[in-house]
Amino acid sequence: MLSALRISLLAAAIVPFAPAAFAQSRPLPASPAPVPFSPAPLPSHVPAPTSVMWIGAHPDDEAIAAPLLARWCRDGRARCSFLIATRGERGPCLLQAGCLPDLATVRSAEAAASAELFGADLILLSLPDGGGGEPPSWAPRTSRGDDLAATLAAFVRAEAPEIVLTFDPRHGTTCHPDHRAIGGLTLEAVSLLSAPPAVYLLETRVEIDTQAVAFHFAPAAPGTVRFDANAPLAATAGPAWNAIEFDMERHPSQFDAAWRAAVAHVPESDRAVFLAPAATILRQPVSGCP
Repeated sequence: MLSALRISLLAAAIVPFAPAAFAQSRPLPASPAPVPFSPAPLPSHVPAPTSVMWIGAHPDDEAIAAPLLARWCRDGRARCSFLIATRGERGPCLLQAGCLPDLATVRSAEAAASAELFGADLILLSLPDGGGGEPPSWAPRTSRGDDLAATLAAFVRAEAPEIVLTFDPRHGTTCHPDHRAIGGLTLEAVSLLSAPPAVYLLETRVEIDTQAVAFHFAPAAPGTVRFDANAPLAATAGPAWNAIEFDMERHPSQFDAAWRAAVAHVPESDRAVFLAPAATILRQPVSGCP
């Protein structure tokens, strides 16, 4: 049975971004679903929504979009919520003391800490972590997919965001099958709504060299909207890029000092978050997965 943990964070109780902490930290480094949208031209600028819903597969997926989410949720004071499909129970554990009592419990707590960082409400589902080898059991077009799409649609309807941000199901940023599945499931869910929000897809492609512990960030396609993460945030007086490291620090079971340092070595020219409306980008070729 699918269960969900919802954590509401009152703005008055949220610990604000700490400029000192940012100053001390290093700058950070399945088939596509049917398209239920009307054609529209690609926007030339980053939107400024009043409410945002991030939908990801794992508790740490938001790190890739952290600079933009920090801009929207903290500087822009948008009403934000995170919906995370799994507890990430099949990921690694980098804590020296181990992940006790189990990885799912640890990563659930980390998800709550990350949501607090951005001032977002958290909806944490309990779908099984696919592990990255094959598409998960809850991927679109499975016997369970239709029911899950309706469930997800109910969460989106309840949150009533102006913008939903999720993964492009064609590449999932890192080609992780869970990322691609949650992107496709989100598109199916939104297509069930009578008054759907605008859906933007994360069009940042991240290549990870696990041997050298290095990242390469690039757009998945030409014509995407580029958020320059070198831009300063009013809440921190530091570059938006730092939000990646600050978010990684909320996920110590997944990211240690080596991973944070790798983000610090990303050239300034590559420090960006790329996104595009699903209404248009799904009709354009992108850098897909093998």
